[in-house]
Amino acid sequence: MPSQDKIRVLVVDDIAETRDIIRRQLQFDPMIEVVGLAGSGREAIDLSQQTKPDVILMDINMPDMDGIAATEAIRKKIPYVQVVILSVQNDSSYMRRAMLAGRVISWPSLHRRMN
Repeated sequence: MPSQDKIRVLVVDDIAETRDIIRRQLQFDPMIEVVGLAGSGREAIDLSQQTKPDVILMDINMPDMDGIAATEAIRKKIPYVQVVILSVQNDSSYMRRAMLAGRVISWPSLHRRMN
């Protein structure tokens, strides 16, 4: 399948093992192409401009710049990109902020669906 027909995904998480697990899960879907792996919010901003993904799977908690701030910066430059924010947060105000920036999926509920 030509790459332009695939959904281009950028995976962002500060934990390398998590990035790799998500990448490995996505590689089984022939409709998905992982175009990059970023370990920080700032790296996500740079890689998103280089790779122009359709979807970004974004961790919410990262040390240099959180996923909310990175999502806001990315969507200003690439407004069509869809961002799914992965979180283990239970704080409703934090989740509200994240939902305004992108779509939020609670990591424990996603993990239950994958197993």
